[in-house]
Amino acid sequence: MPFKDNQPSSKLERTLSKQYDFDIKSLFSRANGLVKANFSSLFQASLVLFLTFVVLGFVAQKFIIFNDDGTFVFEHQSLIEIVAIFIVAPLIGGLYMMGVSHARGQKTTVFSIFSYVSLIFALALTQLVNGIVVQIGLVLLFAPGVYLWMATSFSLMLVADKSLTPLRAIILSCRVFNAYWAPLTGVFAVFIILFITVPLTLGLSLVWVLPLYFSMLGLLYEEMIGEEGEPTPSHTVQNKTNESSFDA
Repeated sequence: MPFKDNQPSSKLERTLSKQYDFDIKSLFSRANGLVKANFSSLFQASLVLFLTFVVLGFVAQKFIIFNDDGTFVFEHQSLIEIVAIFIVAPLIGGLYMMGVSHARGQKTTVFSIFSYVSLIFALALTQLVNGIVVQIGLVLLFAPGVYLWMATSFSLMLVADKSLTPLRAIILSCRVFNAYWAPLTGVFAVFIILFITVPLTLGLSLVWVLPLYFSMLGLLYEEMIGEEGEPTPSHTVQNKTNESSFDA
């Protein structure tokens, strides 16, 4: 079991009381197993998100005016960024929730990325607030911006899964992060390194790194916040495998 004895009544309460047994190596192993088991849907959904960014970038180029001195002006930048957030936020939320579904032993398809379009306003507002506070943190001092980026990482899932308001989701996400800030920072540090090395592989490693990221965040959410009841299927399967290996 990922939680210790003398447990409070819910996963969230156990996490906030710091009774979750955080094992980074085990989590990465299980997240990697989830990617292997659900690679097709994760890859296709990641491709949808990537192509969406490409299309948005192509459209945004039409509003860039270059001056003779080499400078440029981005017309209607704020409006375009807000529109982009409304388009992208439900897709990112959908990908996060695909990771959560896989951690719960549920199958998904590429169309699962569109499952939370009905929550477009709540998800977009959450993403917008996250973006604003992170940018403010980066401008004022780099460290607070990085902290806010990591601390708000569960907010979209809380809106999609628990139907929380954007503000409540952001605050709760920060509380969960603060309870385990050191190991969670370690998880994000690994992904920062992985994303930095993507250009060295000409972008090919992104095919695995991006699904792994959403699988890991989905697994962390389910382990520390999500549904109550039995251990997540990925944990149960791994335990059975370890027990079989031990018995042998």
